[in-house]
Amino acid sequence: MLAHDAPAKMETVLEESFNEMRKHYAADPKSARSLVKIGESKRDASIPEAELAAWTMVASEMLNLDETVNK
Repeated sequence: MLAHDAPAKMETVLEESFNEMRKHYAADPKSARSLVKIGESKRDASIPEAELAAWTMVASEMLNLDETVNK
């Protein structure tokens, strides 16, 4: 996954996940703020918190795929 393009089906799933996460965090800005304030580096303030939180969760999904963890 990390060394090649995602298959079409996986790409669709990740896009849908991103869109759902963005809706979730847009409706719950407190939750988005809690997520994006975690870490050593300050967040890029030009990226809306809901969008950054959604990208963070999609990246987490990708890093937790079996093929990423086991291969």
